[in-house]
Amino acid sequence: MEMTRRGFLQAASAAGFMGAAGCLTTAPQGRVPYGNTIGDRLWMWGHHPDSFDDAQSKKEVYNLPHGRRIDMAAACRIMDIPGCCVVRWRNLPRKADLPVYMKQFAQTKRVAFSITDSAAEDFDEKVRLGFELAGQMPNLTTFFMDDFWCSGTKRPPIERIRALKPELAARGMRLAVVLYSDTNGLKKEFREVLDLCDEVSYWFWNGKNVGGIEESVGRLREFVGKEKPILLGQYMWDFGGKREMPIELMSNQLMASERLLKSRQISGLIFHCTPLVDLDLAAVNLSRKWIAEHRNEVV
Repeated sequence: MEMTRRGFLQAASAAGFMGAAGCLTTAPQGRVPYGNTIGDRLWMWGHHPDSFDDAQSKKEVYNLPHGRRIDMAAACRIMDIPGCCVVRWRNLPRKADLPVYMKQFAQTKRVAFSITDSAAEDFDEKVRLGFELAGQMPNLTTFFMDDFWCSGTKRPPIERIRALKPELAARGMRLAVVLYSDTNGLKKEFREVLDLCDEVSYWFWNGKNVGGIEESVGRLREFVGKEKPILLGQYMWDFGGKREMPIELMSNQLMASERLLKSRQISGLIFHCTPLVDLDLAAVNLSRKWIAEHRNEVV
């Protein structure tokens, strides 16, 4: 069918935010496309400032630090990171608080919203909430499926994820998923979901394993193919080791990530997590310094 002038203009308008979502790919359309500098390809993993204290009260065994808690958007500004993944750990922020809570991101360049997490609602309601927010936030670019293959996560059926894809595409949004190198592994049954995701984030839960980042990313690259954008997680607290991230491990992690960015094996980085930013931790300070030194480098 021949496209009408009106149809052409509508299509052109919808494509107005097209851009490369990853260094390597013919990437999905995006509301806010990535630029070609390291700095524009950075995210923070955002948790509510009260979630650490709530975790401590539940006798969580990560030995998380106590102290002053900064909120997500403010942490991104301090780190000079343009993107924030809003992940509702410990059911925070609560559903009723979301309309007000999300206003802090008015000046944040990109926002992601979790649709699998530890919040109280089911998958369909989280998707509904996400789309409701996206209708008010043109900078909400991504739905994130956190801890998707971890025990205890209520995973939606593959048919529901498949049905979600055109809804996201119609809004110029992406779907991303969390994959742990040292707890999930790379299993054949993951492929169906990974193929539906526009980005995969890859994490090293145990700080002792960061020395193998490049080899592990190489295996992931073979597993997902050359075109799939990979966002590499940067833990600034060693959750697996239940301790502060040693400075030498953080340094090694950043150096390996820099090499992977410059060789175009990965598309960006996600620093974890916002409640750590105001605690004067060595790993956080080193990360902030690294960002300042490399943010303008072209990849």
